[in-house]
Amino acid sequence: MERFPCGSATVVPVRGEIDIATADRMRDDVIDAAAVGERRCVVVDLSRVTFFDASAVRAVLAAYKVLTAQGRHMVLAEPTPQVQRTLDALRIDELLDVYPIVEMALAHVPGHRGRVPGPGRD
Repeated sequence: MERFPCGSATVVPVRGEIDIATADRMRDDVIDAAAVGERRCVVVDLSRVTFFDASAVRAVLAAYKVLTAQGRHMVLAEPTPQVQRTLDALRIDELLDVYPIVEMALAHVPGHRGRVPGPGRD
C-alpha cells in the first residue's frame, strides 16, 4: 500500500449501481475530486452503493493508480455488504485501506474533525 501524508481530505460519495455503464464516471469523479483544492487524501464513501461489479473494481484501481502517481492517498470507506463481498473476493484490502466507516478513514488525516459533506449527503 502506498502511503502519503494526508494534510487534507475529501470525501467522494458514491451511490447506486456501479457497473460497466457507470464505472468510468465514478473513476473520473474520484480523480476530479482530488484535484479540487489539491486534496492529498481521497476517501471513497461506498455506503450507498447497491451494486458493484468487476468494472467497478477496475475503475477503483484505475483511480488509485492515477492518484498514487500524483502522490495522493486513496482509501475506501463504508462498503455495503454487496461491495464488501466483491472487495473480499478480490482481496482488495491487500492493496487499499478499507475502513468500516467514513469517520475512521478520516481519522488518519491530521487535524480533521467530523464528517465531510459531499453531494447528495444527508
